[in-house]
Amino acid sequence: MSRLDRRQALRLALAAGAAIPLAPALAPAAAPPPGASRAGALRLPLRLSANENPWGPGPAARAALAAATDEASRYGFEVQRQLQETLARNENVPPEQIVIGSGSGELLQRLALAYCERGTLNCAWPTFNQLQSFAEKLGAQVVKVPLDATLRHDLDALAAATTPNTSLLYVCNPNNPTGTVIAAAPLRAFCAAMAQRTLVVVDEAYLELAEPGTTASMVDLARGGANVVVLRTFSKLHGLAGLRIGYAVANPEVALRLRRLSLATPSIVGLAAAQASLGDTAFLARARQSLLADRQRIHDACRELGLEHTASQGNFVFMKTGMTAEAFRERMRAEQMEVGRPFEPLNDYSRVSVGTTDETTAFIAALRRIVRS
Repeated sequence: MSRLDRRQALRLALAAGAAIPLAPALAPAAAPPPGASRAGALRLPLRLSANENPWGPGPAARAALAAATDEASRYGFEVQRQLQETLARNENVPPEQIVIGSGSGELLQRLALAYCERGTLNCAWPTFNQLQSFAEKLGAQVVKVPLDATLRHDLDALAAATTPNTSLLYVCNPNNPTGTVIAAAPLRAFCAAMAQRTLVVVDEAYLELAEPGTTASMVDLARGGANVVVLRTFSKLHGLAGLRIGYAVANPEVALRLRRLSLATPSIVGLAAAQASLGDTAFLARARQSLLADRQRIHDACRELGLEHTASQGNFVFMKTGMTAEAFRERMRAEQMEVGRPFEPLNDYSRVSVGTTDETTAFIAALRRIVRS
């Protein structure tokens, strides 16, 4: 393909991504075929540790990646503007309320720089730790509020811990590593009330994998100008973790502050793949359906084996295996499978990412061998 043909293909891929809305939840579709890199025999060791989408990027994203190769020598400013406009339309906000980052992780670091040099950062514990870890390096104090008895956010305790000295409150929903969610109505009331006192960051990296009715996005609060930031990523359902594209929805004042603290420029190939993936509704629906079906199979296996586990709404399951997380990790390594690291203080729980259907079958067989041995 000539350079001119590749540029035309990239323009067509971006236009397709801009024109097609996000996929509806649970659209009926068959399980997705494995990507070309995953075809053939099961490849060991299985990587069930990082909550990646094992199906990889969809066909539209792969085509956009190929088309963008000849543009890799260019900065992606125009492609980023197009993606920003597409996301603004999807989220029903002006483009200035969208901030694109090199993954939502980079946006978390910007939030730490902007808001955590003074005061405290409050969060549930355990939860996703990138924001807290970076804030601590800046000298911030992190107030960790234990999850409740059901391993969900304790909203009352979080509210009680939020003082005039709290500069940021972080809520991961669905929560990583537990996969638990907060119901929509109490979460919205909590975020609206806390936003009167501090900046509230709601990390929705796994929201696309939650069952309908279990929870909801808080983007309407950010849309309405509340002191709430909603984070999203292309690393999970879209299968673009290695390309590092995420975004925030925030009120114009917060968005401008975050934009001025950019730490990295997203790559043109990642931006092009994200734009195209937004329009690949068929793949997103199939990938989601497959991940939810295999997540249910792991839940069922835990029940069969009498293992305590959370009702996870992410692409992973958090289970109590009858041994420490490190011991289980070593047993799984002997089975040529890598599972999640320990999450203090829940050291007797293990987090296992949902793999492909074949990988899930292999994991369940290994889990039965280990638990029954």
